[in-house]
Amino acid sequence: MDLGPAERFAAGAIGEPGRRRFYLEVVAGGLRYSFGAEKEQVAALSSQGLRILAAGDVAVDRDAVRRILASGLDVSEPDREAFRVGTISMGLAADGMVVLTLTDPDRVEGVSFVVAPEQFTAMALRALEVVAAGRPICQWCRLPMDDPEHHDCPAWN
Repeated sequence: MDLGPAERFAAGAIGEPGRRRFYLEVVAGGLRYSFGAEKEQVAALSSQGLRILAAGDVAVDRDAVRRILASGLDVSEPDREAFRVGTISMGLAADGMVVLTLTDPDRVEGVSFVVAPEQFTAMALRALEVVAAGRPICQWCRLPMDDPEHHDCPAWN
Protein backbone atom coordinates (compact mmCIF):
# COMPACT_ATOMS: atom_id res chain seq x y z
CA MET A 1 0.00 0.00 0.00
CA ASP A 2 1.40 3.39 -0.97
CA LEU A 3 0.62 6.05 1.64
CA GLY A 4 2.13 8.79 -0.53
CA PRO A 5 3.88 11.78 1.03
CA ALA A 6 3.91 11.77 4.83
CA GLU A 7 2.76 14.89 6.62
CA ARG A 8 4.52 13.69 9.78
CA PHE A 9 7.05 10.96 10.52
CA ALA A 10 8.20 10.06 14.02
CA ALA A 11 9.88 7.20 15.83
CA GLY A 12 9.85 6.76 19.56
CA ALA A 13 8.84 4.73 22.56
CA ILE A 14 6.00 4.50 25.02
CA GLY A 15 6.55 3.26 28.56
CA GLU A 16 9.33 3.11 31.12
CA PRO A 17 12.89 1.99 30.26
CA GLY A 18 13.03 -1.77 30.34
CA ARG A 19 9.36 -2.00 29.35
CA ARG A 20 9.22 0.42 26.44
CA ARG A 21 7.41 -0.32 23.21
CA PHE A 22 8.89 1.29 20.11
CA TYR A 23 6.85 2.61 17.22
CA LEU A 24 7.24 4.25 13.84
CA GLU A 25 4.39 6.70 13.38
CA VAL A 26 3.34 8.07 10.01
CA VAL A 27 0.62 10.61 9.28
CA ALA A 28 -0.38 10.56 5.62
CA GLY A 29 -3.58 11.72 4.02
CA GLY A 30 -4.71 12.96 7.43
CA LEU A 31 -4.60 9.42 8.90
CA ARG A 32 -2.19 8.21 11.60
CA TYR A 33 -0.53 4.82 11.17
CA SER A 34 1.45 3.16 13.99
CA PHE A 35 3.91 0.38 13.26
CA GLY A 36 5.48 -1.60 16.10
CA ALA A 37 9.25 -1.85 15.84
CA GLU A 38 12.24 -3.10 17.80
CA LYS A 39 14.57 -0.64 19.50
CA GLU A 40 17.41 -1.88 17.29
CA GLN A 41 15.35 -1.26 14.14
CA VAL A 42 14.67 2.33 15.18
CA ALA A 43 18.36 2.87 16.00
CA ALA A 44 19.57 1.32 12.73
CA LEU A 45 17.06 3.20 10.58
CA SER A 46 18.07 6.48 12.21
CA SER A 47 21.84 6.11 12.17
CA GLN A 48 22.12 4.39 8.78
CA GLY A 49 19.57 6.74 7.24
CA LEU A 50 21.57 9.79 8.32
CA ARG A 51 24.67 8.20 6.73
CA ILE A 52 22.75 7.54 3.50
CA LEU A 53 21.63 11.17 3.33
CA ALA A 54 25.20 12.36 3.90
CA ALA A 55 26.67 9.93 1.36
CA GLY A 56 24.01 10.91 -1.18
CA ASP A 57 25.01 14.53 -0.69
CA VAL A 58 21.34 15.41 -0.07
CA ALA A 59 20.82 19.06 0.89
CA VAL A 60 19.05 19.33 4.24
CA ASP A 61 17.64 22.65 5.47
CA ARG A 62 18.88 22.73 9.09
CA ASP A 63 16.41 25.49 10.05
CA ALA A 64 13.53 23.31 8.86
CA VAL A 65 14.92 20.39 10.91
CA ARG A 66 15.00 22.62 14.02
CA ARG A 67 11.39 23.73 13.40
CA ILE A 68 10.23 20.11 13.01
CA LEU A 69 12.03 19.11 16.21
CA ALA A 70 10.53 22.08 18.06
CA SER A 71 7.03 21.09 16.93
CA GLY A 72 7.38 17.81 18.86
CA LEU A 73 8.03 14.34 17.54
CA ASP A 74 6.74 12.17 20.35
CA VAL A 75 4.73 9.14 19.33
CA SER A 76 1.24 8.59 20.69
CA GLU A 77 -0.25 5.45 22.20
CA PRO A 78 -1.64 3.76 19.09
CA ASP A 79 -5.37 3.18 18.74
CA ARG A 80 -4.36 0.08 16.86
CA GLU A 81 -1.03 -1.14 15.56
CA ALA A 82 -1.09 -1.53 11.77
CA PHE A 83 1.54 -4.29 12.06
CA ARG A 84 4.94 -5.04 13.59
CA VAL A 85 7.74 -4.16 11.24
CA GLY A 86 9.75 -7.01 9.79
CA THR A 87 12.03 -5.17 7.40
CA ILE A 88 12.67 -1.55 6.59
CA SER A 89 13.96 -0.38 3.21
CA MET A 90 15.15 3.13 2.51
CA GLY A 91 16.01 4.78 -0.76
CA LEU A 92 16.55 8.22 -2.20
CA ALA A 93 14.41 9.51 -5.05
CA ALA A 94 16.01 11.63 -7.79
CA ASP A 95 14.54 14.76 -6.18
CA GLY A 96 16.20 13.99 -2.81
CA MET A 97 13.04 12.72 -1.14
CA VAL A 98 13.39 9.69 1.15
CA VAL A 99 11.36 6.63 0.15
CA LEU A 100 10.63 4.19 2.98
CA THR A 101 9.04 0.75 2.81
CA LEU A 102 7.97 -1.18 5.91
CA THR A 103 7.01 -4.83 5.55
CA ASP A 104 4.92 -7.12 7.72
CA PRO A 105 6.79 -10.38 8.42
CA ASP A 106 3.55 -12.33 8.83
CA ARG A 107 2.01 -11.31 5.52
CA VAL A 108 3.25 -10.41 2.07
CA GLU A 109 2.16 -6.83 2.49
CA GLY A 110 3.74 -3.62 3.52
CA VAL A 111 3.49 0.11 3.18
CA SER A 112 5.61 2.69 1.47
CA PHE A 113 5.68 6.44 1.90
CA VAL A 114 7.83 9.42 1.08
CA VAL A 115 9.30 12.00 3.46
CA ALA A 116 11.38 15.10 2.91
CA PRO A 117 15.02 14.79 3.99
CA GLU A 118 14.31 17.37 6.72
CA GLN A 119 11.49 15.20 8.12
CA PHE A 120 13.73 12.15 8.07
CA THR A 121 16.63 13.99 9.72
CA ALA A 122 14.42 15.36 12.50
CA MET A 123 12.89 11.90 13.10
CA ALA A 124 16.34 10.31 13.22
CA LEU A 125 17.84 12.83 15.63
CA ARG A 126 14.89 12.53 18.01
CA ALA A 127 14.78 8.73 17.72
CA LEU A 128 18.48 8.42 18.60
CA GLU A 129 17.83 10.49 21.75
CA VAL A 130 14.95 8.19 22.71
CA VAL A 131 17.03 5.05 22.10
CA ALA A 132 19.90 6.45 24.23
CA ALA A 133 17.49 7.31 27.08
CA GLY A 134 16.93 3.66 27.94
CA ARG A 135 18.54 1.62 30.70
CA PRO A 136 22.30 2.07 31.09
CA ILE A 137 24.49 -0.60 29.51
CA CYS A 138 27.00 -2.51 31.67
CA GLN A 139 30.54 -1.84 30.47
CA TRP A 140 31.55 -5.46 31.17
CA CYS A 141 28.73 -7.65 29.87
CA ARG A 142 27.05 -5.11 27.54
CA LEU A 143 23.61 -6.01 28.95
CA PRO A 144 21.07 -3.42 30.12
CA MET A 145 21.11 -2.77 33.85
CA ASP A 146 17.76 -2.55 35.63
CA ASP A 147 19.50 -1.30 38.76
CA PRO A 148 23.11 -0.09 38.30
CA GLU A 149 23.72 -0.37 42.07
CA HIS A 150 22.82 -4.08 42.17
CA HIS A 151 23.51 -5.39 38.66
CA ASP A 152 24.12 -9.16 38.53
CA CYS A 153 26.78 -9.02 35.83
CA PRO A 154 27.47 -12.42 34.21
CA ALA A 155 30.95 -11.18 33.26
CA TRP A 156 31.82 -10.87 36.97
CA ASN A 157 30.45 -14.29 37.89
